Amino acid sequence: MARAALITGSSGGIGADIALKLSQNGFKVFLTGRNESRLIEQAKKCSAIGYMAGDLSDDNFLELLFRSAKDKFGQIDILINNAGSYVWSPVEKTDKSKIDEIFRLNLQVPYKLCRLAVSDMKFNKWGRIVNIGSISGIVGEANASLYSASKAGLIGLTKALALELAEHNITVNLVNPGWVKTEMVEPLFTDGILDEAEQMDMIPQRRWIEPCEISALVNYLASEDARGITGQSINLCAGLSLG
Repeated sequence: MARAALITGSSGGIGADIALKLSQNGFKVFLTGRNESRLIEQAKKCSAIGYMAGDLSDDNFLELLFRSAKDKFGQIDILINNAGSYVWSPVEKTDKSKIDEIFRLNLQVPYKLCRLAVSDMKFNKWGRIVNIGSISGIVGEANASLYSASKAGLIGLTKALALELAEHNITVNLVNPGWVKTEMVEPLFTDGILDEAEQMDMIPQRRWIEPCEISALVNYLASEDARGITGQSINLCAGLSLG
């Protein structure tokens, strides 16, 4: 029986690559993101069972999304919490509205989706939750303290839920990518906020992480082969976490 996966932030970037990889490996996928036209295009590429466009920070949409995915699948076996937002700002200049926005999308939404998904996973005695964090949540990032704090919160959530759910054959893990050149990151370089060559020089492998590396790891963590891996925070960062 093909396992069913709900993947947030899957209209582009890392989430789209995860959806495609899972689909290619026999998983059924349900996509969600803000951009409906891109979701439609991505759903075709990965033969998605369904998709829904909307704002995850809206609790009503979150409930509707979960019910819709469950109606399509019958049950949700795998939850991939990939959606997130980034803000670059010195702490004293951070817009107050961004504080709620970043913590809501990067930390509260994953928690709320876990809350919705876990009951069925317990009943079925099988489940996989994979949270997508950031190396910034591990080592910290100057002028991105808000983002770093929200992603660091996923470490605690992952460990606590892994302990809570282990006896039910549910694993919970966190993948922390380093620099990945997605649409979220590109403006930092093109707008001159960060110097691309300088950032590259800090990466031991002197390269960017590719989305396909992340999707391959997520695919493994979602598989039966990874049943003994839980509560782990895995840094996929080309050595950036080594200092």
